[in-house]
Amino acid sequence: MPVSPPLAGPAAAVAYLLAVARAAGVRLSRAKLAGLLYLVDLRAAEEGILCGSGVEWRASRQGPCSRALAEVEHGLSEAGVIQVEDRADPFTGCTEGVVHLIDAPQMVIDTALSEVVDAVLAEHGRWSAGQLHEFALQTAPMREAITRGLPDARLDLSGGPPLPDLGTGLDRLRAWARHNPLPEDEPGSVDGLVEESRQLTEHRAEATRHLLEE
Repeated sequence: MPVSPPLAGPAAAVAYLLAVARAAGVRLSRAKLAGLLYLVDLRAAEEGILCGSGVEWRASRQGPCSRALAEVEHGLSEAGVIQVEDRADPFTGCTEGVVHLIDAPQMVIDTALSEVVDAVLAEHGRWSAGQLHEFALQTAPMREAITRGLPDARLDLSGGPPLPDLGTGLDRLRAWARHNPLPEDEPGSVDGLVEESRQLTEHRAEATRHLLEE
């Protein structure tokens, strides 16, 4: 059977968090996993660890959220690394998706980031999803977004104001490019440059000979 490559990037960060939680006997729901990973990324930013888990965080009424995290979960589930089980919360009676690590996959994760995961889980791993939510709302990036009244704003975990969202502008440029294809005879096109270079080949060779003779 082919050997799967080690997990890396956000997938490795999520898998490592789940592995440490399982070793500590901590059950992680989707909401709790997201809350802990946000605190991991926040502390990583405070300690100058570039990228952290690698997922992008945005502000919402439910606290920090990440579309990328849902994609990572889907990928790990498809790969058979995790399983999500719908289960009733024993305290609230509400149904929650509990995330189980099926196996102990190989992963590539920065040592400094793994230490942050260990520390965050040791401090906040026993908190409920609700407690993590309330705590996250009090963090500087969320307070900044709430103060500015920016729904779905990209959070700057280093403490600055919410980051500009370039998606809309890029979408407009892509749409314009689709409806305005580059003409084949556009001056400066690649084909033109290639032809111009071919025509100058002999002139460059002659100039090189003169330089060598000098």
